[in-house]
Amino acid sequence: MAGIRKHIVVTQSVRGVVLALSAPAMADMQLLGDEDMADISGQSGITLEMELGMTADRLTYFDDDRGIYLEDFRVGSASQPGESAAHVIRVDITDEASLNLDYLVEDRRIEFGDIRLAGAPGIGMGGIFFDHSLQGNLRISPGGAFGSSGYTFDTAYTMTGGRLGYRTNGNEVFLDDITLSVEALGVTLDVVGSTLELNAPRVSGSYDVGAIRYSNNPANHGNTYDVATGQALPSYGGLSGSFDLSSKTGITAGGREGEGFRLDNETTINSASFIYHDDDHALAFRDITGQYRLNDLRVDVTADRYGRDALGFTLGSLNGKFNIGRIEMGAGGQSIGEVNVSFMLQDHVYNGRSYTNAVYLQGGGHPDAGSQGLRLSTEWSLQLADLSYTEDGNRVIFSGLQSWGQGDVTVNVTRDGELNGTRFYDGLRIGFEDVSAGYRINGLRVGSEDAPLQGGTELLLALGFYPAYEFDMDGQVTLGAGGASGEGLTINSDIRIRNGRAAIIAAPYDEGSGEISQKGLWISDLSYDAHVRDMTLDVTEDGLALIKGEAWSLMDVGNLRVGDKAAGSSFGRFVVQKYETGSSMTIVPGGAGNVCAGGSGDSESACAASGGIWEARGEEGITIQLKQILAREVSEARKNAFTWETNRQVDSSGKPINNTGSRLVLDDIHTSDGGDFDGDGVDDNTFGIRTDLSVDVYQTKVVKKTDGADALGVVGARGDEKIMDPAAGAGYRYVSSPTAADLDNRPLGFAVRARSQFKELSINNIDLVHPTGGPQTAVYGVKMQNFNIEANLTATPIP
Repeated sequence: MAGIRKHIVVTQSVRGVVLALSAPAMADMQLLGDEDMADISGQSGITLEMELGMTADRLTYFDDDRGIYLEDFRVGSASQPGESAAHVIRVDITDEASLNLDYLVEDRRIEFGDIRLAGAPGIGMGGIFFDHSLQGNLRISPGGAFGSSGYTFDTAYTMTGGRLGYRTNGNEVFLDDITLSVEALGVTLDVVGSTLELNAPRVSGSYDVGAIRYSNNPANHGNTYDVATGQALPSYGGLSGSFDLSSKTGITAGGREGEGFRLDNETTINSASFIYHDDDHALAFRDITGQYRLNDLRVDVTADRYGRDALGFTLGSLNGKFNIGRIEMGAGGQSIGEVNVSFMLQDHVYNGRSYTNAVYLQGGGHPDAGSQGLRLSTEWSLQLADLSYTEDGNRVIFSGLQSWGQGDVTVNVTRDGELNGTRFYDGLRIGFEDVSAGYRINGLRVGSEDAPLQGGTELLLALGFYPAYEFDMDGQVTLGAGGASGEGLTINSDIRIRNGRAAIIAAPYDEGSGEISQKGLWISDLSYDAHVRDMTLDVTEDGLALIKGEAWSLMDVGNLRVGDKAAGSSFGRFVVQKYETGSSMTIVPGGAGNVCAGGSGDSESACAASGGIWEARGEEGITIQLKQILAREVSEARKNAFTWETNRQVDSSGKPINNTGSRLVLDDIHTSDGGDFDGDGVDDNTFGIRTDLSVDVYQTKVVKKTDGADALGVVGARGDEKIMDPAAGAGYRYVSSPTAADLDNRPLGFAVRARSQFKELSINNIDLVHPTGGPQTAVYGVKMQNFNIEANLTATPIP
């Protein structure tokens, strides 16, 4: 493998391998007599029993005179620090010249205390440890896939008692109680030209992770139980699954900049499953199939765009597709449907700027968290992705997803407290620094990939999903162990967004003739600060439950624009403050079920009698139950308020100056149950605003609005119903009196059934603020009670 100069340096002591077979030292050696020799019989192979203990202060890898250091390396006992790990290896050579190894490894730990870069002294990436016991076999045979110069491997093993952990500044997150079984037969290793090629025709197995644990006590290193209390360390939950895949990997010398190496890989997932366990409940992804191709991934010890030393991973391209046959949740294991994803990561130009895919791995993490952590100087370019959702055989495709961005992501395992003015929380902290990013979706396609583009993504605005979004972001999300009860996640986050542009409604960015500037209704010149405390995420018997402890935010929309996101006409400035306590979102399997669209009634006959259409939307689908508890004002930063400002003055560059125009202010908005029912002297606030969104893909009635030809030239009369017909030129026709067969071919739509309720919603005061006269209260106190509204919305193509 020419073109790369590699050398590994091991510094200081290496504790030796001790053979347990070795006889005790004797003063002299003696010949064996005939009687002694008669008691020894020939046996095939050799058995080695070893106690292995090895340490090294530093292992160093050099690439173009840049070094990466693996420090405090140790191999030894997992349960007895400083002791050795037991190994039993049986070696046989067969008549076919194959080497057979049967092995048993007990209680072994492999550990690096820290990983550092030569050009970044004083900071490290953190430590990694791997505890395990292994039992298995390995057969190495001469001859690979391309001739006698290669090798063929057959292996099967079971790992038990495993732990895999990441540690920074004495805090750690680790997978605990891992069991893994793997079988890989017929794996070949060959040198093809200048490439080392590894071909695995089939690798299958299963895994189980008893818990994912967190510790903030350095004395707990690699322990399941807290050394002080004896209690099990808090858990994020467990994992299990299976896999059956085949792959081909090529390793070639030479990085992106001289020395280094290149990876190419093709993998096919024949079948797989992934299950997340939270106490006695599970979120299961089953019947997974797919494939992906990794092209020209280069690994170098190099520098990022700022000249900071880093381990660089730069990508040529990555494309693939995955299908999840069933997503199950809740006590009954009901499926919400099927999900399919196809994607292409490669260089592309967005908004006039070119983006690539690269990660530059550095040490340090957040500077206030300590000297250990990870910093990922990152750039990405998702040129194209389609995400489809199928339920009860009907499919909707979120088509043409693109995403791009650049910035730093930091990773630390932190403990609760304040350091150097920065607030940290127990858990795995993911930080964002100077991230500039965006995404956009071209539109929806219902039924198939060649269906016409249509709107409908705006129906998901209630979940905070925008059809297009560009922003600069800083902040952090900390994932703590333990949910509302038992296992699960606790989330604390602080997110700051600047220079945001989000579409409420957006036209396609590519209608088939190339990318164009999107038009729509835009939240522009956006600043957004959001804070969440003690939010929990659990899998429950109902589904996936997210409960906010306390959340407050300030969204300042500099301009609400129509048309172009930067220069469209403005409705003015809008400021929305939110303060919630105990709000929640639950994702429940199953959609709207039976629906009377356009009428009322609990049966098909009653629905028809009211003029409605009875729709049996099936068993699958998703229902999202939202509960927003709008709390009373406790401070200027923690309250619910809404401001609309117009006629602002402008500066010398023509930019509007905030708080110089006329404003309408709705202050201290809050919900209530309408009375003090628990006798504590304060009106209860437990019901909030409740919204149920049931999402299905279903056929719907579409009628023509005008006489004559539509935009695609299909002729029909006003009131005619649209019927899908592959034999028709445009794929559909208009029918005045559809038959039963026609009704079976009504167009598919992205259907959302929504119901919102509240008991009482109050506005403390409504003020009018004049730029010179100041605030004047127009209305003292507004109360709205017993609100209940239901709607059925279906998005379909409109020619």
